[in-house]
Amino acid sequence: MDSPQTPFSPVDVSTVPASFPAPSRQEPAPPSRRRLPVMLFLLLFLIGILTIPWLAEQIVFAVTRGQERAKAEIARNMLTELPQPEQRIAWVAKAAGPSVVGIQTQAAKGRSTSIGSGVVVDANGFILTNYHVIANTRSISIELSDGRKFDKAFLVGQDPTTDLAVLKIDASDLTPILWGDSNALDIGDAVVAIGNPFGLEHTVTSGIISAKERYNPVPGGRVQVYLQTDAAINQGNSGGPLVNMQGELIGINTAIIGESFQGVGFAIPSLMVKRVYEEIRKYGEVQHGWLGIYMRPLTPQYAESMGLEKPTGVVVEALLTPSPAQEAGMMINDVIVRWNGENVRDRFHLTHMIIISKPNTKVKVDVIRNGQKIELDVVLGKRVVTTKYTSSRQ
Repeated sequence: MDSPQTPFSPVDVSTVPASFPAPSRQEPAPPSRRRLPVMLFLLLFLIGILTIPWLAEQIVFAVTRGQERAKAEIARNMLTELPQPEQRIAWVAKAAGPSVVGIQTQAAKGRSTSIGSGVVVDANGFILTNYHVIANTRSISIELSDGRKFDKAFLVGQDPTTDLAVLKIDASDLTPILWGDSNALDIGDAVVAIGNPFGLEHTVTSGIISAKERYNPVPGGRVQVYLQTDAAINQGNSGGPLVNMQGELIGINTAIIGESFQGVGFAIPSLMVKRVYEEIRKYGEVQHGWLGIYMRPLTPQYAESMGLEKPTGVVVEALLTPSPAQEAGMMINDVIVRWNGENVRDRFHLTHMIIISKPNTKVKVDVIRNGQKIELDVVLGKRVVTTKYTSSRQ
């Protein structure tokens, strides 16, 4: 019988070499190479520690921004379905609220700070506010409704004549407010003001349009026209939006009578605001018409001597030479009664119509001279009162 196989086969010792080759020796890695993975790990760890909070914050902002935009869109749709009056203001606030920003400035001299409001008018970071909110400042910071803060805002352009300014921040995908038509308003229409009075963010107040075309002279011989409202406006509301019951921008809240709210507030009408905004975006400045006269009020006695039934119009007290008025043949003591087909009420009304007219345009002006009506064609000059900014950052 064959002997059983063992689990291990026998080894032929004759095949084993007499000596084994010496194993090759591997040189140890230099200390610097051994430390490199550790350093990379530590670097990645530190980057993670630093960036994770930032990423988390950006995610929170994005979620908040998305929620606000969704709420605004829902609210704007709801406003087309005419909810009950007691619910409407809440929907208006939701529709316009994401477009309202807080503004903080530091004075050009000293360390004093001030607060104001603004409104987003373009998804790519363009913001409207009052000129007086950002005038004579060395820094402008913006806080959005989603909580994001921007320490540097770029001043695109400003117009002291209308007390408006356009800012730009490095942001996108914002929620711009909808434009409304201030001319479509009636006295008694309900309105809502949103802003940051005394630093109280996104304060909402409501009221009505108390009056339209309130003219107010300002320094420099200029005149501003306002909507009057009894919606509460206080320090810090300046630059914020006045909106109608569709959540549309119909004015920029600008001024009040007295030291604090007394039920008489003023807003720049949206038609003026939109014109200024578009010209600043296009040209970097706003150009206003210039006639070149000094005027005085038309008294009842002088109106009667000129054969006028009502003392509406203005008297030319002096002419600048040269000027558009002088070149058109206007004379001292002429009574200007119509401007481009519109009856002239008083000197504030006429000054405003001159300012809002575009330079180099021909305007028909009716004057009364020695009891006779004369029609003049005036080509307006240009009065530029803005400062153009191209690359400076505040």
